[in-house]
Amino acid sequence: MVVIDEKRHLLAKSYLPTAGKPIKVVQDGLREVKNKVEGKVRIRGVGVTGSGRYMIGAFVGADVIKNEITAQARGALNVDPDVDTVFEVGGQDSKFISLEKGVIVDFTMNKACAAGTGSFLEEQAEKLEINIKKE
Repeated sequence: MVVIDEKRHLLAKSYLPTAGKPIKVVQDGLREVKNKVEGKVRIRGVGVTGSGRYMIGAFVGADVIKNEITAQARGALNVDPDVDTVFEVGGQDSKFISLEKGVIVDFTMNKACAAGTGSFLEEQAEKLEINIKKE
C-alpha cells in the first residue's frame, strides 16, 4: 500500500503479508499510512491491484482496479521508460512480462502453487535462519 503525490513521489508505504485475512490487513495498512500522512495530503483517488483486487476495491471504494500484469508493467515503466522485461516473484505466483516501446507484448505466469514464489522463499529462508525481509 502506498501514498504518492501528483509527481509520483512516494509519501508513505505499508507492506504487510495478508496471512489469509486481506480485509484486516488492508485496515491495518490504511492505519499505518494514515499515521504517516494525516493532515499533510488530500486523497484524490484510490487504485488497487493483486489477486484480491475486486474484493479490496469494493471494500475501499477504489476508483481504479487493474490486473497485476498491467500494474507491474506501468510501475516498471515509471522507473525506466525503456524497460523491456519484468520478472516478478510474488507471494502467490511468479510472472514474466515482455514490453516493446512501453506496450505489453507477452506475459506468462506460473500456476497457483507456492513453489517458486515469495512465500516459498520466505519459508525456506526462515528454516535456514536467514533474514530476507527488510525491517
